Amino acid sequence: MSGDNDMNYFEIKPDGQAYIRTDSGTIIRKVGSGEAVNQADFNKDESLFVITYNSGKCEIRDRKNNVVREIATEGVEEAFWRHEKVKSRIVKEYILLVMKNGEKQTLNLE
Repeated sequence: MSGDNDMNYFEIKPDGQAYIRTDSGTIIRKVGSGEAVNQADFNKDESLFVITYNSGKCEIRDRKNNVVREIATEGVEEAFWRHEKVKSRIVKEYILLVMKNGEKQTLNLE
């Protein structure tokens, strides 16, 4: 989303408003659907992110904040991008879902 070596991050305010910021703190854009955001995580190249709301809803969005895929309408506490590597090459990317009941589930993206 910015230079090759820059890392962007999510800022989630106490009121649930969420923003993508550059590593220097500049706001790139507000993200989410307007609902209070609980957590968000980028994929490896920051082209997509997974976002969870206080309601338990979870979505994948692109860098322009468009919904790519709805994962769940309720029950998700947090979601994280993960990948498996073989010989320095990513062979599988998936999302780890942490449910409100404490269970962990994986969502394969293939």
